[in-house]
Amino acid sequence: MTERVELFSYSPDRADNQRRDRRRVAALLNSHYRIENDHKQPSETPVTSDLDRQSFDAQRYFDSMVASGQLQELMKTKTDIESQVRSLDGGMQRLVFENYNKFIRATDIIKQMKFTIEGLDPDLQCLEEHIGKLDGHQNIAEDGVCGRARQIESLLKQQRVCKKLQVLFGLPTTLKRCLDSGNFGQAVQAYCCCAGFLRQYRDMPTFQKVLEDVDQQMGCIRSALESRLRSPELSVDEAVNSSMTLLDLREDQNRVAAEYLTGRAAMLKQSLDRCFMTLRKKVGLESEHVLLEGAGLKGADGVAGAKPLSPSSDQAELERPESVKLRTACIRATDNYVPQLCDAVEGFQKLQDFRSAAGDGQATTTSIDDTILLSFVELRVKDVCEQISEVVKEKCPPAQVLVSCMHFLRDCFKRLHDMVPRLLTKLFMDFMSRTALSAMKAIFRAASAHLVAELCRLHEQCKRLQESKDSGLDDVLEEIAKTEQSLLMHGFQALVDCQPLLHLLGSDRPSCQQLMRGLHDQLITFFSAFVVTCDTYIWREPPSTRNHKTSLPFANDDGISMQLNEAANLDWSGLFGLALVRIGRHLEVKAINKVWAVANELFVNGETIDCALQPPPPGVVTATRQAAEAMITRYVMVSGQR
Repeated sequence: MTERVELFSYSPDRADNQRRDRRRVAALLNSHYRIENDHKQPSETPVTSDLDRQSFDAQRYFDSMVASGQLQELMKTKTDIESQVRSLDGGMQRLVFENYNKFIRATDIIKQMKFTIEGLDPDLQCLEEHIGKLDGHQNIAEDGVCGRARQIESLLKQQRVCKKLQVLFGLPTTLKRCLDSGNFGQAVQAYCCCAGFLRQYRDMPTFQKVLEDVDQQMGCIRSALESRLRSPELSVDEAVNSSMTLLDLREDQNRVAAEYLTGRAAMLKQSLDRCFMTLRKKVGLESEHVLLEGAGLKGADGVAGAKPLSPSSDQAELERPESVKLRTACIRATDNYVPQLCDAVEGFQKLQDFRSAAGDGQATTTSIDDTILLSFVELRVKDVCEQISEVVKEKCPPAQVLVSCMHFLRDCFKRLHDMVPRLLTKLFMDFMSRTALSAMKAIFRAASAHLVAELCRLHEQCKRLQESKDSGLDDVLEEIAKTEQSLLMHGFQALVDCQPLLHLLGSDRPSCQQLMRGLHDQLITFFSAFVVTCDTYIWREPPSTRNHKTSLPFANDDGISMQLNEAANLDWSGLFGLALVRIGRHLEVKAINKVWAVANELFVNGETIDCALQPPPPGVVTATRQAAEAMITRYVMVSGQR
């Protein structure tokens, strides 16, 4: 009791010590906050620094404050310090209380865990006894079945071996069944699984007999696959699968590829024959108009840079029989032949990719020769181009329709162009160039035939005027002028009709230059028609029935020959002979050069064709002059005899 009284009794020294401790703690805390808030309260630095000193004298500091008249500041500082002390005391009490609560709670949890663990001891002992019993029963079971398990394992191994032997001995029957059903892939798979074992133990008579039967069946399968691969009725996918099956059998790669392409060539030939069969028979063209409209062949409107036609003339050109025939041929080829050709090339590429990791995955030392594929594509593309060329040569459609069809055909080969771009570009440029030259020849042949026909018509007019009493010299000169104008218009129209052919060649400079050389030759041919007509009229027989020698080229066309035969049968008319002399003189002086000048204006564009057309050769003018001289000589001779 005395101790408790001493503890709670008041002592001045003890109060001083408590105040000193509180002041020290406050100084420390104030020092801490002063460091952090030094930039916010710079005016408090002297006060707090004096209070925090170890040699701080409170009485002296108080006297100095009173003497300096800063009592209000002193009271304010006192109030702040007491507030901070109370806040710190409250925080310390709260921390102590929280730590005490955590300690009590942790003590309770430890007591509960101890009680729980002590309660599990009986259960753990029981579990340990059960585990021991299970170990004992397991040992007894293992001892009982150990011998039987070894026997069962041995029997299972024997069973697996017997099943393998059963598969081996039944392999010939399996291969025969696959051969009869055409399931060659399954046959090759079975053969590849068993052939290695049979060849490894071929010294054993039993396996040797099985191997002989297997080789015999595989020979039949190889023959069946090769025969099937050459069949044109086989689809591309089936042909690729058959080729891959042969490659699995370690057949020669290039031979398998050649057999594959042989079969695809036969298939494509049949497809091409079907496409053009009705065209040769001239059957079924009437039913193609709906197909043509759906295929997008709308005529010359789709030709880049082509001169647009009026609706009436455009429709008339599209409905001409030769236009319908060509458009039908292009659509049939692009709908049937071209997709099959692209599929065949893609199948060949699959064979190349397959062979790089075929069979057991071993790398191959050789690869399929790419020239086989290039040769195949070249021949097949030339086949379809040749068929189209035959249609054009039979009767050439208008140039704008021809250009539209050729562009449509070229666009449909884009898929194949992506696979063999260089080859297809070369083939199509050659085809376009040949087609343009062929069309140009057809256009100028028609113009030459019209020229001969106009001269024959002039003969009739001259006879009529000669027999008429009312006609005079002016009427004769008018008819001659009309004929001259018609002759030149046929030449100009031929040039205009040939101009769209430039769009077939695009920007290929050599082909455009070749077309210009062809144009030069055709202009010579056109004017040579006048020379040959005069010669025929003089000698009274066409040039095909005599040894006609001339330095000028002239196409022996059926249409022109018919017109020349008509000219050979014309009665002699002096007035007509003089008209031919006048026309020949006008052609020699200015008409020939005028036609050449128009040709330069139409065809020389400064880009792909930057050089002018070669001037007319002297032989053209000379031959025209000689024809007129021969005609006047004939006129003098006949008139003199009369």
